[in-house]
Amino acid sequence: MAMAKKGLSNMAITACYAGPVFNMLVGIGVGFATLLSAEGKHSTPVELSPGLLAGLSFLITNCILLIGFGIFNKNVVPGKYGYACVAIYATYIFVSFILLFGMKD
Repeated sequence: MAMAKKGLSNMAITACYAGPVFNMLVGIGVGFATLLSAEGKHSTPVELSPGLLAGLSFLITNCILLIGFGIFNKNVVPGKYGYACVAIYATYIFVSFILLFGMKD
């Protein structure tokens, strides 16, 4: 908010995306590097849960829509994209609850 109030809205938006992406990439990278060096391996198998796959698919959908909205609106993302984000998020929450409570083994 402080950057946006100073008139640096582009920097504020960039920080909203870059901070979490940096944390995920560095966290996963350091975690796997530590695991692989401790075990003396060059690779390790990873299993993706249905909930993680759902989150990944909604994240990719959001990114594709954001790029599409930007391209088709002359590099400006309109305010109506916020409604699309809310709809995507609501669908994601619904799917997550179905996966969480509907998948009883």
